[in-house]
Amino acid sequence: MFSHGKALARDKSGNSTPTIIALILGLLFLVCAMSEFFRLMIIAQGVRDGLQQAVISVATTNYDETYRGLREGYSGGYRLSGEQWVEDLDYDDVYYRLDSLLGTQRDGSYHVKEQEGGYEYRLSGLRVEIANTGLAPGSASRNFEADARITIEIPMSFGWGVVPPLTMELRRKAAYMPRF
Repeated sequence: MFSHGKALARDKSGNSTPTIIALILGLLFLVCAMSEFFRLMIIAQGVRDGLQQAVISVATTNYDETYRGLREGYSGGYRLSGEQWVEDLDYDDVYYRLDSLLGTQRDGSYHVKEQEGGYEYRLSGLRVEIANTGLAPGSASRNFEADARITIEIPMSFGWGVVPPLTMELRRKAAYMPRF
């Protein structure tokens, strides 16, 4: 087998043309696949950065709830209701912030970034969880945290519609820490 390949390489009669064409097509396929990979990474990174900004805004919009207890050494979101402390959290409108940051628009259950001939990506399944700190002195071991998760779906431009879209969950977390 190896000697047959060596003979083809030494043959000067033009039989190497199909091999060269196959090599060029293979390299072209590899370059296309790499460019698609980088396109997907750039889109995912942009959405991840937008989600990070939106979840930071959730953590910072709770400053007025957490500020009340800072003087006593608490950083949790609580308010006094009668004689008891109850949680007081503000979840904000993360989808609204994402729409303004990323240029997406609501389309049914999705928030879609439109492009000519379809969509660039679409977002769904946003979940925001706020982890409040305990209402006790010395509970600084755990911060006031906002955790956001969203599902992104990016259609492939490579594969002529045969390859299913890339679907993954992005997660970002922000914490509110009193600095004094």
